[in-house]
Amino acid sequence: MHDLPHAASGTEWWWFHAQLHDGQREFGLSFQFMRHQAPNVDGGVLRSHSLYWFRSDATTRTRGGETWLDDTSRELSRLLTLSDDFMDPRIREAWSEALARQLPGPDRLLPRPVRVGEHGLDLDFGGVGTLRKDADGTYVVEADGEHSGFSLRMSALKPAAQQSAGGAKLGGLYSFIVPRLEVEGTYRQGELTTTVSGEGWYEHALGDAWYRPTEAQDATDLGWTYCGLRLDNGWDIAAISMTRTDITTGHATAAGDGAVLCPPKGGRVEAAFELRGGRPWTSLATLNTYNTEYDLLIPEHDACLRVRAWFPEQEIRSLIFTTGILEAHVSVEGTMGGRPVNGHGIVEVFTSNRIGDFERYITRTRDITRQELDRLYPGEPRRAELLGVAGSEDCPERLDELVAADLHSSLVRPLRHAAAGLGKSWRAYVAAAAIELFGVSSEPYRPLLGATEILHTGNLIIDDVEDRSPVRRGRPAVHTVFGDAVAINAGTAAYFVFDRVLRDILPDDDRLRLRVYQVYLQVLRAGHAGQGIDIASHRAAMDTAVATGDPAPVLRRVRTAHRLKTGVPVRGLGQMGAVIARATEEQISALGDYCEAIGLAYQISDDVMDLRGVTAPTGSGERVMTKHTAEDLRAGKVTMPLAHAVGLLPGSRMREVWHAVRDGAADHATAVEIALMLEEHGAVQACMDEARQVVDRAWKPLQEVAPCTYHSIMFGALGAYAARRERE
Repeated sequence: MHDLPHAASGTEWWWFHAQLHDGQREFGLSFQFMRHQAPNVDGGVLRSHSLYWFRSDATTRTRGGETWLDDTSRELSRLLTLSDDFMDPRIREAWSEALARQLPGPDRLLPRPVRVGEHGLDLDFGGVGTLRKDADGTYVVEADGEHSGFSLRMSALKPAAQQSAGGAKLGGLYSFIVPRLEVEGTYRQGELTTTVSGEGWYEHALGDAWYRPTEAQDATDLGWTYCGLRLDNGWDIAAISMTRTDITTGHATAAGDGAVLCPPKGGRVEAAFELRGGRPWTSLATLNTYNTEYDLLIPEHDACLRVRAWFPEQEIRSLIFTTGILEAHVSVEGTMGGRPVNGHGIVEVFTSNRIGDFERYITRTRDITRQELDRLYPGEPRRAELLGVAGSEDCPERLDELVAADLHSSLVRPLRHAAAGLGKSWRAYVAAAAIELFGVSSEPYRPLLGATEILHTGNLIIDDVEDRSPVRRGRPAVHTVFGDAVAINAGTAAYFVFDRVLRDILPDDDRLRLRVYQVYLQVLRAGHAGQGIDIASHRAAMDTAVATGDPAPVLRRVRTAHRLKTGVPVRGLGQMGAVIARATEEQISALGDYCEAIGLAYQISDDVMDLRGVTAPTGSGERVMTKHTAEDLRAGKVTMPLAHAVGLLPGSRMREVWHAVRDGAADHATAVEIALMLEEHGAVQACMDEARQVVDRAWKPLQEVAPCTYHSIMFGALGAYAARRERE
């Protein structure tokens, strides 16, 4: 019963995980065969299959593996995406476009059809992976992938047990486990094959179809935290806690739990438990946050266990899970029945992976960015932590303890004040996603996120001084709190944090570091040029445009300033990521062009948002006003909607509008009235059309040279977000 494939099951999997040793070091291996069937919109049946395996090395703290899917998996995902009314439309468009073309990487396409034997357990997933159960009860599995594979024989050391507590279906599934297996065989990594042995765990789950393209999807995602633990006192523990998350709000509610314990001599007992998570880690690749340490308490058996992931970076990224799932090999220590116990096993954490709000999604980078910013610009004036700020890493004695507090007050505190506001950190996301786009992990380059935010914040500090802006990100501008001199110096000092970071993340490659420096210095030159144009003002050009009725020259001026101030810096972030990932010159150029288009489109839409008011999400999910309606109009700034209006409003009406706002003397009511007028006469639509066209022109060339992956899809969505920001 616990092995046989069930033709009527909608969802079914055979999942194994093991702790193995190759004679030199210990590693964990997990692998799964999964199939799914559901009615298709054409009246047929969609039968999809997937296979994955991943190895985690406890010594080197590295993770590697492969994911394989059939083409029906791609089609199922495409249909689900198209029918998902709760998914952010920008995400839905990007996903459906990519899935219509091909299976996104890193997933690989199974080369042959899947075969499921009619008698006993006998699976052949496209010739890549096979699983069978021999007459003597031994499980035999073989996998032969592009870079790795294995051949294992697994014999039960305990009888099978029903895992579903109380016989109930959790998440629509029944499940059965063999909690302890003896494992032996070989593992291949590249050209090297080694003999391995150890202990494992097996689960077979079956039940309802999880995905039904013929039915409307609801707004909730099912998630879970699962612990499968083997203890050295002979006990085995399976515990699962499930949640339902509303993807439109992020609010999660409990959806059931259960724990089953298997004694040393076999059998099963159910028990109540408490699972407390800690040490959260956010994946830069998916922006999913997972706990990597747990306290598992089972009072009925006097068990108090600390469960720790070998290392955080044990995420599987695949279309199988939409974005990713944490499948972490863990160590266990604690007490049971008053006696010390140790053990090992796996923790699987599946979070809500559908994206209901793209802005809220990319804002997840904010916590990572804050951590890196705190490391670079510490909250307390500790001399040792200020050496990098003072350029004295090579000569610590240069920075006397007596000046540490003053240095912190004049350089660090002003920037931290500005950074405490409610930024979205989407620029930091660009830096990480650009590295991931070309198949390189961004994890070693986390400091780039802090440096990106510090650079951007430094720019804002100086902009506010030059524009005499009293408020930034809903907080008093730095110069109003610390004075102009401190603000200018602190803002300028922020430009040099990239030097510190590049030395840390690229210590051994002078040529690569030089290339990144060159890109960065180009960003600084362009940014200052753009600000110079802004300082010079577009007022005279607007006077001429209103007098002649020709908007072209003033539009060109504003576009140029936007490109230099916002477009080129975003271009630089994308190019730096591509250079670090060692992309080709063609790829670096295409990504740079696209990122510049994103920056320009974002600034155009920012001008539009000024007419409507801007809010930003807080950590609690609420939103606060960061920019009031028509602030730029009231200040007499020439923005894209105002420039476009020259060619859209009647001449006399345009002259009245410009006269009302030109010198920054318009009151709030007048500015709001003009904002509505600009929208009614098509100036806003003209801006939105231009922003979308800018992004679309740069997108196709990037698609032609960049790999189709999760991150190329996210870049597509980011472009749509920049061009079509909703009322925030």
